[in-house]
Amino acid sequence: MAVKQAAFFDVDYTLIYGSSMMLYARYMRRAGEYSLWDILSGFYYLARYKLNLLQLEKVIEKVSGRYQGRPEARLAEVCERWFEEEVKDYLYPQAIALIEEHRSRRDELCLLSAVSIYLMMPLSRYLKIENYFCNSMKVEKGIFTGEMNWPLCYGRNKLEFARRFEREKGISLKDSYCYTDSITDLETMQAFGYPVAVNPDPLLRREAKKRGWKIMDFAIPPPAKRKKA
Repeated sequence: MAVKQAAFFDVDYTLIYGSSMMLYARYMRRAGEYSLWDILSGFYYLARYKLNLLQLEKVIEKVSGRYQGRPEARLAEVCERWFEEEVKDYLYPQAIALIEEHRSRRDELCLLSAVSIYLMMPLSRYLKIENYFCNSMKVEKGIFTGEMNWPLCYGRNKLEFARRFEREKGISLKDSYCYTDSITDLETMQAFGYPVAVNPDPLLRREAKKRGWKIMDFAIPPPAKRKKA
């Protein structure tokens, strides 16, 4: 009996054009919730992330502290509106087609990303992918504590989440696909039989070429209202 395959997808730059962090920051800036400094800080963190120089754990921990004492329902509501008004327009049509190709083959589908659960929930519903691993903050009685739930779905931890899925679903990573853009996912990609670098950052592109991995470059989504991210 054949082992069932799976396809794992990162989110930023893999399914959507740009950084969800920056998309959200700009959305909140237009709403008057974020300052120009928040935007500039976001660009700084993004540049360091692209160069694999960012300690994302410290950044996420710092950001989560800003939400201490705030109601979870408010953030979930804002992110649902943000997804509907903006994020959907940033999805790569080629990525959606790729998902549908795997779905037609009856492969297990899973989103595996460091994005917030408040983006992941509307995204997973929209794509009709019920399986996902991402990051979330601790909540007590509907209020954020200012702390993260650990471990983060980032770096080598992504591989542990993928292996958990492997055990739960009875699939084999060696027979499965991993689509991602970031050099931070290198260790995870190495565990898969079919690692694919999608719109890869320069460091991952170099590694993919060296290792003979498939590289996919998607065209930028066309909607006129989409703003550069």
